[in-house]
Amino acid sequence: MKTNRYSLVRDWIALVIILFAVPLSVLGGTNIACVGQGISSGCALDAVFISPVLLVGAGFVAGLITRGWTGLFVVGVGQILGQFLILLLSYLAGRGVPVDPFSGVIATVWFGAPIAIGYGLARGAVWIASRRRPKGDAGA
Repeated sequence: MKTNRYSLVRDWIALVIILFAVPLSVLGGTNIACVGQGISSGCALDAVFISPVLLVGAGFVAGLITRGWTGLFVVGVGQILGQFLILLLSYLAGRGVPVDPFSGVIATVWFGAPIAIGYGLARGAVWIASRRRPKGDAGA
C-alpha cells in the first residue's frame, strides 16, 4: 500500500488552521465589519456576512493541505475544537457564552457549512487540476 509522505503532518496543520480560524472568524468578522464605526447593529449584520467568508477561506486552505475522508474528519474535529476554544475564551474574558443543545446545533451548522464548502472547493480544484495533466507524460 502506497502511503503519502508527510500526510500526518499535513493533517495536523489543517487541524490547527481550522482550530484557530473558528474563533478568529468571530473576532475577525466583528473587527473587520466594525472598523471606524464602533460596535452597532449595522456592523453586527456586516459581521454575519464576513465571518462565513473567512471560514470558507480557511476551509479552502485546509483542503489544499490535506485530502480525503481523513482530511475532512480532521477539519471537522478542528471545527468542534475551535467551538470549544470560543467557549473557553469567552469564559476567560468573563463573558460566558450560554450553552444549550439548540445553540450548539446552530453554531455547528454556522461554522461547519462554510468550512465544508471551502474544503470541497479546494478538493474540486485539485481534482480538476490533476485531470488536466497529460497521462503518461514522462516529462523532461
